[in-house]
Amino acid sequence: MPSVIAHRGFAGINPENTVAAVRTAADRADSVEVDVVACADGTPVVFHDARLDEAEGSRGVTDGAGAVGDLSPGAVTAAEILESGETVPTLAHLVDATAVPLDVELKRPAADHVWRGSLPPGDRETARERWQPFVDRVLDELDDREIRLSSFSAGALAAVRERDPPHSRAVLCRALSTGRTLADRYDADAVHPSLAAMRNADPGAVAAVHDAGRDVNVWTVRTWVEARAAVRAGADGLIADYPGIEQWLGEESG
Repeated sequence: MPSVIAHRGFAGINPENTVAAVRTAADRADSVEVDVVACADGTPVVFHDARLDEAEGSRGVTDGAGAVGDLSPGAVTAAEILESGETVPTLAHLVDATAVPLDVELKRPAADHVWRGSLPPGDRETARERWQPFVDRVLDELDDREIRLSSFSAGALAAVRERDPPHSRAVLCRALSTGRTLADRYDADAVHPSLAAMRNADPGAVAAVHDAGRDVNVWTVRTWVEARAAVRAGADGLIADYPGIEQWLGEESG
């Protein structure tokens, strides 16, 4: 049976990235995925979008306004998620209030754009230095919790490796070739391709990831049919919006 990672705390049925979502998902998942971004002072908060409101590509999932990277922690954590009564938590609060294993995606260390994927050699150290203060703060707040750290960003992965924590790390990618490259470069334990990337990948490429001793966990799975397709393509885990998505896999999970 594939492992199940609750995407943002099973965002299909819970207010995403909240303490309540993580607690609710804990009994129905092997681990819970959350996103972390930096406030203006560098405090890690559990949130996905660049902005609290609906602007510049953000979805407007809170009653707050402004770019998270420009706001104080107090302003961000006062924002309510989708009229649920749940507010945006700091990472420290979420860690203190829950006990389930976490898969922490490093999203943004500041308000400006973050480059995804591989970088030219000359840009890699600058990218790591830009990420390092935020990654250090995140790691300081995780303590000895069972954690996996993931990111699309080479700079974030480099910063995690520089700190060399005991936690595992994973490469998020939209192309399996990119995931393999970054996993080799930054000693990642897993590759997390999109569902589309997994469907389009050559079976030999998936086998190469497994042969290197790495798991393949696929995002974002929303139906049992997608779960079946991911497992048939070689997925070890499903990063899913809904619980119970694996129950109809039958022989596919064997």
